[in-house]
Amino acid sequence: MNTSVSNMPISEETYNAIFEEVAQGNSLRSCLTKYQIAAGSFYLGLDNNKQRSERYARARNLQGEAAFDKLYNVAQSVLDGTLEPDKARVAADILKWSCARLHPKVYADKPLLDIGDNSPTEITVRWSSKPKELKDVSESDKPIELTE
Repeated sequence: MNTSVSNMPISEETYNAIFEEVAQGNSLRSCLTKYQIAAGSFYLGLDNNKQRSERYARARNLQGEAAFDKLYNVAQSVLDGTLEPDKARVAADILKWSCARLHPKVYADKPLLDIGDNSPTEITVRWSSKPKELKDVSESDKPIELTE
């Protein structure tokens, strides 16, 4: 087996095949090994193409869905009596963790703050024990100093 990797440009057909395999639940590392692609080359290709990067993000979300399908199968195996509950608990914990990381909008334990445009957001809160007035800052984009 040839274990060398290539730093050559990656064809769109190869990207599509990798995205499909990732969406089906395969790891990116196994796909890159299969196609003999260096991780740096793969990520460089994502950085240089917004549409490709978005397709990869969707594939990772679908990878989370695939992990959830496996979680469902683990539960079904326990109900069928083909898997011991203690072993199923370990597998379920790993799969739940994977789901939460791969598709956090759906499977994360805590809701995510979604500001929409992915721009950096700075939130500063200063607490005063006795505020003299309340100000509406919902439309402001500038820091507001609250006086005591």
